[in-house]
Amino acid sequence: MEQLVMGIVTLGIVLIIRRKEALVVRWSPERGTWIAIGTGLLAWALSATLLFFARDAVAARLIHYGLIYIVCGVAIPWGYTLRVEGASVRELGIRRARWKASLIAGAVLAALMSLLIVFEADLRAIDWTQFTRALVVLNGAGGLFELFLYYGFIHLRLEKAFGVIPAIVLTALLYVTWHTGTQLPLEPDVPLAVIKLFGVGLMYQAVFSATRNLLIIWPLFHAVGVMIDFTVNLDGLAVTSASFPWAVASLALMA
Repeated sequence: MEQLVMGIVTLGIVLIIRRKEALVVRWSPERGTWIAIGTGLLAWALSATLLFFARDAVAARLIHYGLIYIVCGVAIPWGYTLRVEGASVRELGIRRARWKASLIAGAVLAALMSLLIVFEADLRAIDWTQFTRALVVLNGAGGLFELFLYYGFIHLRLEKAFGVIPAIVLTALLYVTWHTGTQLPLEPDVPLAVIKLFGVGLMYQAVFSATRNLLIIWPLFHAVGVMIDFTVNLDGLAVTSASFPWAVASLALMA
């Protein structure tokens, strides 16, 4: 439950920062709004199909790394933004505005969260080769998928269409759904895991809302966040690091 509390607290802080816009709610969806939401729902549907395959089956890997990471994370957001909307990468959160503040804030948040690893993990028991490989999987391929889809593509369009609070909450909910066939089947208490993921989603979406620049999330803040569980749960670290070749292949295709 602490993740949910952290998410709510972070949301409150960001709403103070953006107090002039925070309470503005509107209804002005465009085609891009529905495309963004639809892509998030597609990631959910594809994730749900993973429930029918063994985790290490080739079909599951192709769905996970090919259709979810590459298609939903890069092909659709970048393709729609650049080719259909005719917009710049600024509309994906890749912007010069506030980039220094975003990078510094991301570094500070990462440093604070890394204290959880220092105090909770047995650093001497960690296989650092596995750690590095898992970092490529989670913060490389997986991180970029989440970055472009949930922050650059969905969040920015929902904020434009509905306002700050709806964008944060709705994107956090969509973020939870994509874990249907990936993380949730591994959790001993699924309802609690859903609450935890929603709290994490709220926290990260609120932080992103502060500057609307992807550098506040990636690479530093996201990297520490995703590695906390896997440094405490060393079995999970080993399982994740085994996907390293698929992650590298995904990164190449994303590029």
